Amino acid sequence: MTTTTTPLSILGLGLWLQGYPSTRAWRGGTPDPAATKPLGLALDRVNRRRASKLGRALADVAAQAVAEAAVDPATIPTVIGSSIGEASTMISLLDQMWRQRVPMSPAGFTMSVHNAASGLISITNGNRGFTTSIAADDDTPVGALLEAVGLVHTFGVPVVVACGDEEPPADLVPPEMAYELLAAAVVVAPADHPGPVRARLQLTHGGAATVAPAVVPDALARNPQAGLLDLVAAVLGGQSGSVRLNRRSEAGWCAEIDACEEP
Repeated sequence: MTTTTTPLSILGLGLWLQGYPSTRAWRGGTPDPAATKPLGLALDRVNRRRASKLGRALADVAAQAVAEAAVDPATIPTVIGSSIGEASTMISLLDQMWRQRVPMSPAGFTMSVHNAASGLISITNGNRGFTTSIAADDDTPVGALLEAVGLVHTFGVPVVVACGDEEPPADLVPPEMAYELLAAAVVVAPADHPGPVRARLQLTHGGAATVAPAVVPDALARNPQAGLLDLVAAVLGGQSGSVRLNRRSEAGWCAEIDACEEP
């Protein structure tokens, strides 16, 4: 049985992976050796200092997508997805508490929660609208996009989805399953949204993928958010077809995209 959501429009895209700090860099095809860590320039200076590498990457890709979509960062509903979130910070704090027997920093604790990036992005943009954080392992991309589908149809406005995961702590996953930092974002809107549209989108469950995944090193392909990278790369490449949103699954949810002319 195939389940299909109602159509949406994709208005904007964002991307960060080592060597490719933006969608423009990805399309250029030549990695930038200086792009070794996300800068977090989309955050104000105070929150940039507080943010982890993951928080900076998520803020930057969300800002890329929002800018391309020409929507207001102070009002747009925001969905942030991450499988392990701020696990590195959290495990470090637990180590301080249980092994080193030293007091935890309240500021450090604030940045250890799963919705830390969502909070920093909202504070920087002065956004008092809806925001949420989602975790569903390798199904995080589709979980975040399904949340966005509901928000688009509830409020009738564009929604930004940004998903990312940083390198997992060494004690959290075995070495053969470790991965590198990756973050990607899309802005989705009602199908009848006026103005430039990158692609049309429907989410389907039970179909077969027809678009090949993006060619990236194995350490990036293992990132739980690689499915959203594949969606962004396909739209950037002007492809139409079905993109698997979970690289570890031969079944499950796909993104059906129909390319439009570049805005």
